[in-house]
Amino acid sequence: MPLPESDFQNIRTWIRNCDRLHPDCPPPPNRTRRLHEIPSWVLDLKDGRIVPGSTASRYVALSYVWPAMDNEKVTLELWTGNLRQFQKHGFLDSIKQDFLPRVISDTIELVKDLGERYLWIDRLCIVQDGQMKRSEIENMDNIYSGADFTIIAAASSGLYVDLDRPHEPMGFSLLRSYLYNKLLKSKWATRGWTFQEQVLSRRAVIFVDGDVFWDCGNAMWSRESTDPRPEANRGYSARREEQLDGHEMAVAMPPSVFPDFRLWRELVCLYSGRELTYPQDVLSAFTGIVNALSETFPGGFVGGLPVLFLDSALLWQPFSKGKRRTWTQGRSEDADMPKTNLPSWSWCGWHAVVDPSSLHVHSLEWLRPELRTKPLVEWSVLSEDLRYEKKLPESRILEDYCRRFLDWGDWNTPRDWSRHDVRYPPRNSTWAYSETHPPEVDPKPSYAFTHSADPTKLFSHPIPMASPGRKPTTSTAQNWPYLHCETTTGLFKIESILTRKYTDKPKRRQQSRVASLKVPVTSLDKFRYGPEGEEMCRVVSLADAAGRPAGLLRIMDDDNDNEIKPGQGVELMAISTGSMGWEEVSSSYEENVDIFKSFSYKGGNVHMFEQDPPLDDDDDDDDTDSESSPLTFRPRRAVVVETAYSQTDRPWACGDEDYRFYNVLWIERRGEVAYRRAAGRVVKGVWEANCREKSRVVLG
Repeated sequence: MPLPESDFQNIRTWIRNCDRLHPDCPPPPNRTRRLHEIPSWVLDLKDGRIVPGSTASRYVALSYVWPAMDNEKVTLELWTGNLRQFQKHGFLDSIKQDFLPRVISDTIELVKDLGERYLWIDRLCIVQDGQMKRSEIENMDNIYSGADFTIIAAASSGLYVDLDRPHEPMGFSLLRSYLYNKLLKSKWATRGWTFQEQVLSRRAVIFVDGDVFWDCGNAMWSRESTDPRPEANRGYSARREEQLDGHEMAVAMPPSVFPDFRLWRELVCLYSGRELTYPQDVLSAFTGIVNALSETFPGGFVGGLPVLFLDSALLWQPFSKGKRRTWTQGRSEDADMPKTNLPSWSWCGWHAVVDPSSLHVHSLEWLRPELRTKPLVEWSVLSEDLRYEKKLPESRILEDYCRRFLDWGDWNTPRDWSRHDVRYPPRNSTWAYSETHPPEVDPKPSYAFTHSADPTKLFSHPIPMASPGRKPTTSTAQNWPYLHCETTTGLFKIESILTRKYTDKPKRRQQSRVASLKVPVTSLDKFRYGPEGEEMCRVVSLADAAGRPAGLLRIMDDDNDNEIKPGQGVELMAISTGSMGWEEVSSSYEENVDIFKSFSYKGGNVHMFEQDPPLDDDDDDDDTDSESSPLTFRPRRAVVVETAYSQTDRPWACGDEDYRFYNVLWIERRGEVAYRRAAGRVVKGVWEANCREKSRVVLG
């Protein structure tokens, strides 16, 4: 089906208006970019061949999902063996349409009709078996951000589906929800590779079933909004942040001069649950984003985690049940790659949506600075053969800044930083700790810091800044798959396992919030209402050898986790310390499940939990031989919770003082390498009474 003429004219109008009205949207011309920032090859649609990307003045990029093909059907791709053919005049024009997926042939025709000469498509512009494929993949941030615009092909078949079918007239807000929900529900929006293609693009023409619309850094235009003037379209071309109100723009990665932990968190939480044909591609499909972020993150990234915030990033938790990502065979290009499984210590090693509430760097926000994660160890990474070590000194820099400016009150601020008298919210404040909502002031004066690059952003202390124009080397999981440290470890016992029993669901208001980087990820429906009941993570309550309550773990529910049972021994390693007030405890998943046997999401869903397996009175007469194994004990009967403070033997249930703890990982050793099973917290006093000796731990 050809593109309707009205839609074709709309697209031309959108491009022209964006060029004219939004000077910050189009990318710089290729002639001003460094050679390594330009794709190696692009399609020259005029000459019908591929040419070096450096010869193109500008180019269009395509984001799509490779369709399922008939096994007997030959599809055209760029390989070392046909590279010379691809460079011959008219080669592409001589190719039968049967050799190209319809989405690609449709895109080629559209770009030609728009008067654009150069087009970048991954399968036709990256040599699929060449030595440069890895560098091309790592250059995705430059390829998509450097495209004049990106065509996002999210329709179910080809580029155009049912574009001749009109829909009912609707207001802008409803139309926006309607269009972005179509995008969200497409197969394209579930795939791993398309995420960075969307986020990194400066502007895009988006095709969904039955519709086409424009999305750029400043506006969203649809079929109903071809006039760029706000007064003509009731805000259709208003600035993006005014339009969003919780909805996704296809091009959404905002620039930042700071190492923005929150932005990294948003990106990881939106990406982590996406699907990949080959699970080992999980970091490759995120490389463009990591490269873009690395410009402002001192120390770069290791295994998808920012080195500067490594102690906080290691505390990631699953939002719902997950399983390990394992290497999938079947590609010739993987033959020379190391077969080490993705790291268990990173989110990338698991197919699970990351819980945004588990990722915080309290000391960076203008709030109570004493609520911070304090590192315990010095981290390094090890090569695949465990012979070579690379220290990560940047992982300690943030704590050095914390001590200098929070603990010692250093008045000598770094260059471009300023110190200001401010007032922190009171201890009992329910203020949301947002820069845009001023708190109730506490009579005790304190300080905040600002940087000249953005004087409106408040920090509890100065933070390390990356050197301008210098991108740190990122340590990929393939090159450095192991984390190494010396820390205290300890043996504890599973006291009880709490499993979701049933869910109370209030009538949901008809509202849809789609993934966006302009709106906190916690505001999205998925995180507001929580996962489906059967996908809720279990919580494990721990005890020490004396039977004292020790702490809590959130279980990923991988296949191996089905075998855990009360009385089982677990080995834990300490990675940092932390503290929480009652406000934080009362909103924490693990503590709520343990104290109240329930957890409530902001959207109103309430999940009720029960002890699993249930314990009956006969358990008191169990003559378990605890001496036969130091890691076996008799679980005690569940305590009925009546109020928030009825479990007085549980330190995290006491609301009159801060809860202090060690952040721990449950590890399982296989030879000299340990693997993460779960993460959680152990009461500070209990840990220090049981775990004093340090040992070497290699995390794989």
